Amino acid sequence: TDSSQLHCVLNSNNTACSFSVGAGLLAFLCCLAFLVLDAHEGRIASTRFKSAFQLLDFILAVLWTAVWFVGFCFLANQWQHSPPKHFLLGSSSAKVAVTFAFFSILIWARPQPGPPALPSPSRPAACPSLPTDIPGLPGPPGPPK
Repeated sequence: TDSSQLHCVLNSNNTACSFSVGAGLLAFLCCLAFLVLDAHEGRIASTRFKSAFQLLDFILAVLWTAVWFVGFCFLANQWQHSPPKHFLLGSSSAKVAVTFAFFSILIWARPQPGPPALPSPSRPAACPSLPTDIPGLPGPPGPPK
């Protein structure tokens, strides 16, 4: 608190602090771009573009999972090597950055939901758990009795 210069709390390694801020900002911008593309996906008629979009989404999820894993390992290592009680300000922020990097691994590595299964136009969808031979129920008629 006596110094007029700013020092990184993570072992005085400016690369560690810059990595945290840079990766977080890039991930946020990437998420915003995909949010916009997801919102306009219904207007895209080209199945080729939709397939490329889904592939790019998967590749970026794998890439960000790797980035956050490496970042978590790096930040945890720098935090471990930081002198105890050397920095009075910012130690809780460093703990939050390491925790955020860990939980980001779990978020980016989640299984991606696939496209919803559409019913075949030749055969209407029926709920398999309901009996279909009761009169008045919607769905295809059941076998004759």
